[in-house]
Amino acid sequence: MEFTEKELVDLLEVSQPALFKGLKHTPSKLRKLEGASKKVKHYKLEDLPERYQKKLERHGYKLEKKEETHSSQAKFTQKYLLATPLKQEIAKAKCKLIEMYMKRDNSMSAGMWLDEVAYKNIEFDVLGMISQKQLFDWLKKYKETKARGQNLIECFIDARGSNKKNKTALTSEQQEMAIRFFLKTSHPIISNIHFIMCSHFGDTMPSYDALNNFYNKWRKANPQLSTFAKSPDAWKNKYQIALGSESEKAKYRNHYWEFDATPADVICNDGKRYTVLGLIDIATRRVIFRVEDSNSSFAVSRLLRDGILNFGIPETVVIDNGKEFTSNHFESICLNLGIDLLITPPFSGEKKPFIERAFGTLARGLFRQLHGFIGHNVAMREELQARETFGHKIMAQRKFKERAKEEEDAFAKLWMINKENIGIKLNFAMSKDELQNAINLWVKKFYNQKKHGGLKGKTPMAVWNSFKQPVQSIGDERMLDLLLGKSFEKSVGAKDTGIRHQGCRYWHDELIPYIGKKVKIMTTDDMGEVIVYDAETMQLICKAVDFEQIGNSREAAYIARKKQDQSKRMMRRAVRLAEEADDPTMMDALENLDDGEKAETIAVTKHTAVTDMLLEQSSTLVEQDQEELEESNQYDFKNKDKDGKPQKVLKGGRPTFKTLTDRFVWVLEHDDWNNKDERLKEKNPEIYEMAFDIYKNRKIG
Repeated sequence: MEFTEKELVDLLEVSQPALFKGLKHTPSKLRKLEGASKKVKHYKLEDLPERYQKKLERHGYKLEKKEETHSSQAKFTQKYLLATPLKQEIAKAKCKLIEMYMKRDNSMSAGMWLDEVAYKNIEFDVLGMISQKQLFDWLKKYKETKARGQNLIECFIDARGSNKKNKTALTSEQQEMAIRFFLKTSHPIISNIHFIMCSHFGDTMPSYDALNNFYNKWRKANPQLSTFAKSPDAWKNKYQIALGSESEKAKYRNHYWEFDATPADVICNDGKRYTVLGLIDIATRRVIFRVEDSNSSFAVSRLLRDGILNFGIPETVVIDNGKEFTSNHFESICLNLGIDLLITPPFSGEKKPFIERAFGTLARGLFRQLHGFIGHNVAMREELQARETFGHKIMAQRKFKERAKEEEDAFAKLWMINKENIGIKLNFAMSKDELQNAINLWVKKFYNQKKHGGLKGKTPMAVWNSFKQPVQSIGDERMLDLLLGKSFEKSVGAKDTGIRHQGCRYWHDELIPYIGKKVKIMTTDDMGEVIVYDAETMQLICKAVDFEQIGNSREAAYIARKKQDQSKRMMRRAVRLAEEADDPTMMDALENLDDGEKAETIAVTKHTAVTDMLLEQSSTLVEQDQEELEESNQYDFKNKDKDGKPQKVLKGGRPTFKTLTDRFVWVLEHDDWNNKDERLKEKNPEIYEMAFDIYKNRKIG
């Protein structure tokens, strides 16, 4: 059962962007809808995410489930797998016996059922004589285990007499944590794990030897899991089963092609490590390789062009979900040429086994023999660098003694490209074009003429020639270039504007009747030209030209813009990280400074008529308030002294004032005047004016 994206949007009631995100890693296949020319993606129900399957069940779309038996009710764990074959057989027999007993005719008693059914069934001979008590005990255990949702077979595994070698001093919690550490890293360092676990479990953590012994036993008991934790690729090569041959689906040449790309294991003389793109015809194993600067949609299009010119047009292309293969550009090319796209899930090299194997053959058969070979992996690269570096040291000593200027310059050039190229003899390495020529020569004279085991001892060229039916191809190479270009819809402006695209202005006098209208343009790699078509009839109009850009590569410009955008992102990220960094501020720096030399000031009271009057009145005011406070019987329960007792206040709830200014300010703020305040105001107008200014400034603030 398959669904299109439009059908899924309607059934699941989700938006198109949400569906696109949810199906990002879901395999799909392009198929034509009835009455339509354009192919659309189709998704199988069993491949959809579980949350989508559950939603589709509400609409009646449900996966057909196989009839469950006792063996499918739970996943087997270490308890079952480590049991002896006899104990496994007994456990399965008990489980089956109980299931048969629960389906019996209810009119038959337990004893009668044992006599008439169980004892006569040879499947239960391994159980010996079964009493009714045993039957009922097993029935109870079965029901309790099922209610808990646990494994029904493992509940009957006899754990007695287990191998004592499997025992460990680690508790179950410690074992679980240790296993998690074993799985987190490809090369567990037991001493580090023991140190971390000691800090967590304290004195209850057993010794290092106990943990190390547990690791060795676990690794031996779980070879696949330990291998997978170390390297999924190593597990795939060693343990993954092969169910039939993928080549059986390819019945003839150009039936199926596989595409892929990989970095070359060779550094060229410009210090760059280029990308090798490849395609293989599965039925004949013929291959084509291209050396490119990077894996882009332009590069993939050029590879497809080479394939079509040399092999013909394929029916189906197998690709992964890389953006260069699933781009609108590449999908449009395949749609225009009637090529079906088969997209494999991410990280599924086994779905493209033939091109993967061809890359391996190229690396072992050719790259290892070339100057600039850097190894197939990190370990080999380090070995090569160590060997070459030692040779350079001997050479350097000899050059130092000889004092030969030209030799010193030659030696210095070996180190001038990149740090990662240390030890590589770049002065003998190939250029990019020379590497491409070497690959072409190796494919033509060696690979295509070599007998392949998968071809039953025949060569790729012999198998290719054995098919007599003609291949489909493109008659005009220029038409192929147009098909491989990108198409855009543009508006035509006046002659001084023309067609604007990617910073260029294209014009031809044939565009005059189309000014103000929409046209369709096809781009080639030459930035100086575009092919223009009528947007409605798709009839060719002209080749419009931007004379300033003729001869410039569109891909080179695209790569330059991409690098500049990357540089902008890096700069923007650097600024953002700098802004987010918790660096010390100026206030932090000032607070960290010592107080330094302190000011030494001796204060003396300045006596004037006003200050003397204020001092005299303040002391008088304090004495008067003190007398009133003693006579007062009011308390402020909100403000308490250090002993927790409420403080005594003046009548009316006024506080005691130290100065006349404080009294006037308080009266003004609380608008609480009495006769005494009025007399003080008339007697001390200057002090009142000062208090009024203070009150007014506080109110404004």
